[in-house]
Amino acid sequence: MPPSAVRILIVQALSVQPLAEVLEESGYELLRAGDAMAAVEGLAAQPRLILMDMELPDLPGDAPVELLRRLAASGIPVMTLSRRQDAQRSASLLAAGASDCLFKPVRLSELLAQVERRIHPAATSPALEPQRPVASMTVRERDGHCNWQTPQARALMLQYFPAPWADHARLPPEVLAWLHREALRRRAGAVPAGLTVAPRAGQLRQRLSFNLMPADPVVIGDGHWLMVLHEADEAALVARLAKSLGLPLADAELLYWTLGEPTPRQQVHQLGLSEAAYQAQMRGLCERLGVNDPAQAVVRARAVLARDA
Repeated sequence: MPPSAVRILIVQALSVQPLAEVLEESGYELLRAGDAMAAVEGLAAQPRLILMDMELPDLPGDAPVELLRRLAASGIPVMTLSRRQDAQRSASLLAAGASDCLFKPVRLSELLAQVERRIHPAATSPALEPQRPVASMTVRERDGHCNWQTPQARALMLQYFPAPWADHARLPPEVLAWLHREALRRRAGAVPAGLTVAPRAGQLRQRLSFNLMPADPVVIGDGHWLMVLHEADEAALVARLAKSLGLPLADAELLYWTLGEPTPRQQVHQLGLSEAAYQAQMRGLCERLGVNDPAQAVVRARAVLARDA
């Protein structure tokens, strides 16, 4: 059965985007439920798998475990996500009917592999990656903890930085220092500035650039930033669009991703924006370019890149 035919019910706060969006980009059909009633109603659609976040703001106390029991009673496998990682917690969730227990922060590549194994237990093919991987991650400003990374961002961090930073989902010291400086500059109204690092000694790779992007706290979490990574060629294209069209870096980034023609939902996910904020940023981008719609903005961008190639 192709991945596009597989339906997954994901039960989590609807303001939490990355897990659901990465599964959707990987080709799965998602049913989203933000509370217990919607989760139970979702069973009628006969999903192949249920992914349940045990930290649901509207379900205090033991209510999430009771919901887990109710969902598991349907016979559909239920994979749980929770923060507390210990043997007692795992035992209680398995006793309530969970088929698998995952703990946050979860590597999205591991989540995809676990989903694929649960849905296709006899398959030997590698786990699916998002169809259009984007190198981005959400980072906690206080200590540089990466709460979420796309597979592409994780791969770049592993290639450019040694352990323990890449293995422990934390920014290396030089990137964390830049994050703190750049966050202060942004609050003071300074022009955004990126960071470019060289590859490790002896590695024939390009340089890697980091940029902070504006994002909604309700989507990525309060006190967090959306960080976008580009290798040299891609970073140069974004910078070229910004310079040639007189755009802020954030708008050039949005325009560059639009060239790949992802769906609006994918763009919202990649930029850490709410739907309303995404629409507002697109309108502002079109106004700056003096065009009527995003399609005309794409034509302008492609003309710039073709002319400067």
